Amino acid sequence: MNTSTRLGGFKILKDVVWISLIQPKEDYRFTTAFASLMANEKINLPFLTCGDQNQALGLNFVVDAQDAKKTSGLIEKEFGKTNLTTTKGAVLSIFPHRSKPEIIGALLDVLGKLGDQPIAFANSPSAISAILSEDVINEATNALFDPFEFGPYRTPEDWKLAQKGKEKLYKEVVASYQEKKPKVYALEWQDGQALIHVKLDSGHISTMGTALKDFAQFGLVLTFFISRPSKEKNKGNLFFCLPEPDKYNYIGMVQKLLPEASTVEDTSVASFSMNGPHFGDRYGIISELLKSLDEAQVELLGLSCSIHTISGVLSADQIHPAIDAIRKCFEVPSVMKKETQ
Repeated sequence: MNTSTRLGGFKILKDVVWISLIQPKEDYRFTTAFASLMANEKINLPFLTCGDQNQALGLNFVVDAQDAKKTSGLIEKEFGKTNLTTTKGAVLSIFPHRSKPEIIGALLDVLGKLGDQPIAFANSPSAISAILSEDVINEATNALFDPFEFGPYRTPEDWKLAQKGKEKLYKEVVASYQEKKPKVYALEWQDGQALIHVKLDSGHISTMGTALKDFAQFGLVLTFFISRPSKEKNKGNLFFCLPEPDKYNYIGMVQKLLPEASTVEDTSVASFSMNGPHFGDRYGIISELLKSLDEAQVELLGLSCSIHTISGVLSADQIHPAIDAIRKCFEVPSVMKKETQ
């Protein structure tokens, strides 16, 4: 008998356009230049992920539907021809997932069964988010009620009824507040991590979800999880962090279920995460962070921005310069090191 996992809830950000683009790695500060361009044009980025691998930098992000055409034009004018695609979409977020592989794995399993279509993922310590085509968002909402329970909402109809009027309220706070120096509730970091990169067929998302569930049996925690676009058609890239594999063969566990997937492991990395009251509601936050990291000559291996949280992964020897750079551009009341589980 299947048992459902009880979660706090989920929300959907609609009327957005999902943009994926790939830029050559030799222009490694492209993400900073891109974020600065969006900030200067006062275009909000409520969801953004980036990761680099094999000499190419890939970004997934969303903008409000009314800014989509302007954004595409700005990118082409500023950076020339890029590998860029646009999709009318929505951002689905479930919370809290507590960085548990079994919850992220269950979400991948559900969404992967919607059909062979592109999906983008980002995570924070509290929520996991996915960008979906607007054509499947209703089907995805209904499917969530199989593996999960959401508080007082026993059915998809219960949830939909409770959401009436809330979308407009959420939209009205976007970019509504500006601070001279953005505030952070807390900055957490963790070393002793391994960064796993899996390139797989887009139709194998559900199987990857099963692999993530397998990690849960060892009590492991995912400190970082994103996807990035691929130059190859019908392919996807997942990046995630787990404790350094002293006792576990992560690549073997993935390839047992996905023998054709390309899997790379980068050890001795560290991750950080911070959240603030306006991270998801205003433009410029990402730009300020990336500028400060560039000035400190800190290069990120991956970045996730969603649900009021920014998370990053980088070489372990760069974590302290990164913390110093973050403190220069944000008000950080406390910095906490989390012990590797």
